Amino acid sequence: MKTPWFDKIMSLDKKILYVIMFIVVMIPLLAQWTYNPAVMPEVKDIYDEIEGIYAYNQSHPDTPQGILVSFDYSPSTNAELDPMTMSVLRHAFLRDIPVITWSAFPDSIDLAKTITTYIAKEFRAVYGQDFVFMGYPYPMNAAVIAFGSDVRNFLVKDFYGNLSTDLPLLNKIYNYKSIGLIVTVSGTSYPRFWVTYANTLYGKKIATGTTAVSAAEFYPFLQTDQMIGMMGGLRGAAEYEKLVEALEITIIGDDTGRYLKNLYSPEDDFPWDTKIFTPGFTDEELREHLSTRKTARTGMASQASSHFYVIVLIILANLGYFFKRRAENKR
Repeated sequence: MKTPWFDKIMSLDKKILYVIMFIVVMIPLLAQWTYNPAVMPEVKDIYDEIEGIYAYNQSHPDTPQGILVSFDYSPSTNAELDPMTMSVLRHAFLRDIPVITWSAFPDSIDLAKTITTYIAKEFRAVYGQDFVFMGYPYPMNAAVIAFGSDVRNFLVKDFYGNLSTDLPLLNKIYNYKSIGLIVTVSGTSYPRFWVTYANTLYGKKIATGTTAVSAAEFYPFLQTDQMIGMMGGLRGAAEYEKLVEALEITIIGDDTGRYLKNLYSPEDDFPWDTKIFTPGFTDEELREHLSTRKTARTGMASQASSHFYVIVLIILANLGYFFKRRAENKR
């Protein structure tokens, strides 16, 4: 007797389903497909806040405001959170906004340093003038409070051993009065810490990027205006990527590859500090820098295709179950 189609569906080998899932996930990643989600208000608010800092700096060139980006996550969550920090840093450097970064955990020092210099290199940013990396400030609560008066008294040296007082950026931006926005990117409840100290004690604006599983924890802070915005999970990262890409096209054009390739020239006599980054891009580096501009949106395409696949399986399983029960009732 021929096996009914619904029995075949209900008895499919799990290994086949997993192999198909692997293919469904990998095709968008390998083909570099992107999914551009609609931008949510809480993500747009972060973008608008940084644009507001840019507008302020244009009208107050002698007293610019900067942003503080705190890498409050470890490498275990970098798939979701790296695209957020990269997009925020690109936005800041595109607008010539001074950037201070540091790491909240010892195991993320290298991660924070690498991403900071990686993005700075794309915009010919000069260390000490356009950006600084302060390493791992310990204890963090003391560092956050020190920013209320003069952080140079607490962090006497930066990560590279330079005296804080020798860095032009830190001679302009050394306390919260000159910090326009604090961006905490975290896979834990660390943004609460920033609300407790920087927002409650000093009234500073806080924006957060967080993993999807943690996002629900911070919506109350958005509702009370203790945070001005939030990027939640891979979708939030994709939304911010989308906004920054549009801005980048407006400023430098749609041929980002050519822009990066011509950014440095052999005749360039600027004394770049090669311990920060080496000027110029190899072909492999160029491809990598271009691909990181759509990491989250490529991940969203893969995620969306896998969700669609699961929905199809649920529909088929329910149809199979329904027709199997109907056939049994007819016997």
